[in-house]
Amino acid sequence: MEQALKLLKPLKRMPFTLAVFMRLVVLIPAFGMSILMIVTGYQETQRLGMLGLLSLLPGIFFFIFSSVSLINIFFLKKRKLSKLHYLFYRDRLVIYNHVNKQIIHELPFDDFPPFTFHENLNNFGFIVIGKEEPVIANGGLFNQRVGVNMKDADIMLENLPEVKKEYLFLKELIEAYQAKHNVFSWEFDQ
Repeated sequence: MEQALKLLKPLKRMPFTLAVFMRLVVLIPAFGMSILMIVTGYQETQRLGMLGLLSLLPGIFFFIFSSVSLINIFFLKKRKLSKLHYLFYRDRLVIYNHVNKQIIHELPFDDFPPFTFHENLNNFGFIVIGKEEPVIANGGLFNQRVGVNMKDADIMLENLPEVKKEYLFLKELIEAYQAKHNVFSWEFDQ
């Protein structure tokens, strides 16, 4: 089997992207409101008996929904990332799940999609491969702003230390491969 030029492992911390921030902006108040709904529903149950039990159901629903969503953001995504390795070869990038021994994505350099990176103040961040989702989704008859997009990009290399260095390394690998094989090159985003 071919030896990878470089192996990267995501940092062991919670991934924090703009989409995660937008989810937290929505879910934390929803979690607080669900607790408030449960407390007031319980008080109605005390006052009205079994008839007041119906006032508990919306609060319980929102509590379960917001709790599961917050657990997904804080724990499950971090756990999913801890299983990944990013392997750089001379001709492709491979995102590999080392626990299940399964290739998640294999991206050859001759047809590599556009990509960009985002870096925080501590020099770690993520590389987005492919089309990046806009923060505000446009639409409607007059192209009015219709809402906040909370979807992550399809392919991301997340929680990378020194992300700009890794971005430039990937860019150099792709350019070297495309120059060697006379593949049409496109402009990088940054």
